[in-house]
Amino acid sequence: MRLPDAVCEQARDLVASRLGLDFPDRRRADLERGLARALRSSPVVDPKAYLTWMTTLSDDSPEWRQLAGFLTVGETYFFRAQSSFEALEEKVLPPLITARRLEGVLRLRLWSAGCATGEEPYSLAMLLDRLLPDASEWSLTILATDINRTALESARRGIYREWSLRGTPPWVRDRYFHRRGRDTFEVDPRIRRLVTFAPLNLADGFPAAMTNTSAMDLILCQNVIMYFTREAQRATVGRLQRALVTGGWLIVSPAEASAELFRPLMPVNVPGAIFYQKESEKEIMSAPSPLTPSWQVEPVLPDFPASSLPIETPVSPVKSPVKERPASRPDRDSYLGRARILADQGNLEEARRLCEAALSGDRLDPEAQLLFAAILQERGEIQAALEALRRAIYLAPDSASAHFLQGSLLIREGKRRRGRQSMETVVRLLSSVPRDQPVPGGEGLTAGRLVETARAYLESRG
Repeated sequence: MRLPDAVCEQARDLVASRLGLDFPDRRRADLERGLARALRSSPVVDPKAYLTWMTTLSDDSPEWRQLAGFLTVGETYFFRAQSSFEALEEKVLPPLITARRLEGVLRLRLWSAGCATGEEPYSLAMLLDRLLPDASEWSLTILATDINRTALESARRGIYREWSLRGTPPWVRDRYFHRRGRDTFEVDPRIRRLVTFAPLNLADGFPAAMTNTSAMDLILCQNVIMYFTREAQRATVGRLQRALVTGGWLIVSPAEASAELFRPLMPVNVPGAIFYQKESEKEIMSAPSPLTPSWQVEPVLPDFPASSLPIETPVSPVKSPVKERPASRPDRDSYLGRARILADQGNLEEARRLCEAALSGDRLDPEAQLLFAAILQERGEIQAALEALRRAIYLAPDSASAHFLQGSLLIREGKRRRGRQSMETVVRLLSSVPRDQPVPGGEGLTAGRLVETARAYLESRG
């Protein structure tokens, strides 16, 4: 379908403003192809009338979600970008694993942002399985998100054809796949259980405990940012940077590499790939150059400078805060504020203790219970998180954030009926709230974005 130039320009502007996607002249055919697919299932068949109609619809409407799926590229396969996976296996993950063992904190949090049909996050799970003989003793989070709901459904099923395994060594097939036909393979259930799939629009909605997108050790966001407008690229990279712990890694494709775009992350060059590492403020100030010529990776130990905290008290560890005097209101606010910052930085143990200190003064504080649940989720303590959410909802039945987090965790645990009930409650509670209004306890998430994500869970069949 060849669109008139004026209609094509209208489509470009609308898609850029709503989805952050960029369609320059060289990608005009991709835009026209996606619109043609959308028109075939739309009640409006004229392209110009269709675009006018789309301006009247909200971002969380089925029509916008469908169009986003048609316009995004989902081509991938297992262990794609082999050089990146080799660097992960040889240079990045072993030092990180060693550091965590030395700390006595057996936890890793990885995120495949723009996971398409799931080959990348499953590849990560297989890699961790190889590197962690004691994986059952670790709290492992492998989050996989995408805007394309159809792709996510396919990813959850974990069934692939030969084409998705091209270049995959025979031993990987033998160890991690079960043949389901002459040309069909299913990912081993043990590997599938390691991955959590969730809908997410990278245009906003992160980092936030609600979407489980904070305190990440590693983020893979390959061949995604390159399709955004320049403005959307800057905003997305800023959020990805905030989603990383100090010392955490961001991996993009070589075509997306840009020292200017990703600053202050530190680029580290490897053959065929460029990784970016988030350094502490002290390291950034003392760095002699924005470029690292070769691999110099040491075990990454967390660094939480006192200057990063918006309080004047020192950042020395709080010793058994629950046993101290009950927290007054100023102490409570201080504890919760520090807990949020430390949780974002990945210091979940200290964040948990501070939250417990706030709760010691008032166990009936729903905000503290919600934050406590979010921290427990990031620590991998799902049942304890659900118990804290039960208390939060009892204390604040109209907390959409608490219902959303409860629903996502229940669905993650396979309790889909109860999880769907929680998501239905989210939609009901926010149905009359302005779309651009921040949700209390949602860490900046707007009512519209939370409703959109809740509806995505409700529409999911996986």
